Amino acid sequence: MSEALEAQQAEVEAEGRQYVQVELDGTTYRVVPQREWRLSYLRALNEGDFEAWAEAVMHPDDHERFLDADPTLGEFQEFARQCARASGDGLGKSSGRRR
Repeated sequence: MSEALEAQQAEVEAEGRQYVQVELDGTTYRVVPQREWRLSYLRALNEGDFEAWAEAVMHPDDHERFLDADPTLGEFQEFARQCARASGDGLGKSSGRRR
């Protein structure tokens, strides 16, 4: 994980932010609510750096188990949808300008 992501994860923990619980294949993971994900977390995800993403958004005790689970793309997509629902957000919904 980059130093920037490490610093941001430390900030999450220092601020005592809450985690939402999301299940994947019978295992529950604690994830930072999606609306609190930083752009750097999304950049890591978009670049395919799932390790950095997992370290940034998951509780320190959970991200290794998630990586060891080695989910398929379909399972990961469902996990992302569950993250959005648990966070009270809708995946793919934009609050952008309307014409």
